[in-house]
Amino acid sequence: MKIYTTLNPETVSNIYLITDDKNKSGVIIDPGSFALNVYKLVKSTQVEIKKIIITQNTINQTAGIPLIKNIYDAEIYAFHENILDFNAIKVRNNFIIKEKDLEFKIIETPVNTFDAISILINDALFTGNVFQAGSLTAFEEKKHPTEYEFDIMKKKILSLPDHLIIYPGKGPLTTMEIEKKFNPYFKNILKN
Repeated sequence: MKIYTTLNPETVSNIYLITDDKNKSGVIIDPGSFALNVYKLVKSTQVEIKKIIITQNTINQTAGIPLIKNIYDAEIYAFHENILDFNAIKVRNNFIIKEKDLEFKIIETPVNTFDAISILINDALFTGNVFQAGSLTAFEEKKHPTEYEFDIMKKKILSLPDHLIIYPGKGPLTTMEIEKKFNPYFKNILKN
């Protein structure tokens, strides 16, 4: 398994390509664009896109789907059954998406939006816009997170192992250990 990161040039959101090089298949997480840089990345890996996983149904995560579907016969996985008029396979907590030797476990994380999911594969956690390094995106906007949101973060995210590498929707990679130690929102959640 290899993980590649590129950017949506319009929104500076992260787009992830996870490849199974042995089987020449790939999975894209949050293709908010299928601009030339994304297309070149896929071509350079010599894999065929088999699956698309959406962490939440917003244009920043979904805009690249129509072009990808014109090129590849990729299945879409999301919280919703329909994304941009394409049928999607509905996922819920603990749903497993398999692509050859790759297994993606879905974790429902409805913090920033009700349909937000995070995706766990091996030692990697893709969080979409739930949080980014040193921050909790949705909490910054609201200023006052609810007990429900704190509970979700505590039980579903902060209970995961420290060695996980976090791949957020925006910004640089981080680790669970770093976030538990230095993210002010997480420190507050862990105190309660």
